[in-house]
Amino acid sequence: YFETCALAISSRLPESIERGVEILSKLGIELRGGGSSMEACVQETKDLLSGYTDDEILNTRRMTDSTMIMAMKFLGKMETGMTQIMPKSAPHVMQRIIQLSLSHGM
Repeated sequence: YFETCALAISSRLPESIERGVEILSKLGIELRGGGSSMEACVQETKDLLSGYTDDEILNTRRMTDSTMIMAMKFLGKMETGMTQIMPKSAPHVMQRIIQLSLSHGM
């Protein structure tokens, strides 16, 4: 995690993101969606969230899996970097954060 942060701070965002994707893959988290448009990704996320009430989302259980917590840290860091250099890919990362939060807790 610290390596990817250091790369990002050193203005080496592409390397930071690439390293983050590699690490997430080792943690069993795959980022898909490179082929779908930003609009399609946003619509898929809206469809996913429409299956939950506000109360269900607000009262989601706490995430306790340490591997998943670490994966979320990487995803959050990657989303920030992707917003800057790969803005069309950032929604796919955010969608994955939402999917994992709904299934593993927040």
